[in-house]
Amino acid sequence: MMELYQRLEQILGALRPAFSREAAFRWFVLLVWGVLLNTQPPAVTSYLNAIGLGEGYYSQALPWFESGAFSVEGLCRRWGGWLSEQAHVHRIQGQQVYVGDGIKVAKEGRKMPGVKGLHQESEDVSKPEWIRGHYFNALSILLGAGSANFAVPIILKVHDGLMFHLH
Repeated sequence: MMELYQRLEQILGALRPAFSREAAFRWFVLLVWGVLLNTQPPAVTSYLNAIGLGEGYYSQALPWFESGAFSVEGLCRRWGGWLSEQAHVHRIQGQQVYVGDGIKVAKEGRKMPGVKGLHQESEDVSKPEWIRGHYFNALSILLGAGSANFAVPIILKVHDGLMFHLH
């Protein structure tokens, strides 16, 4: 157990440069531990409870999600860079192997951000040709363990329909 704890702390430490402020990085570490230890339905209060912080910390944790001290893209770049340096990266002819995929997820909400009309390419006649929903894309890197390879996600994001403007 101690080895797992030390390994996770090492990985989190490698992500520190993605944060411009120490406080934002410390909240990140706490929330990662909360996600990993959580046994309740996923929510900020559940993550705080999992690490022994009561609901009094909720109002302190929430601003982290909109913090300007880091960007999700920068954090994902740092995570992907760390993953690509690992010894167990699967290679074909010396090149690292990345896997990408996308999925269209139907949504009922008419005014949800990013929901738009999406064409479904399918030969299944029971599926409608058009749906309203989100289009998610993911990029992973293949890591090997023994004879198995695992796609470890680098980034997952909603692509079509959302534009964010940073100040």
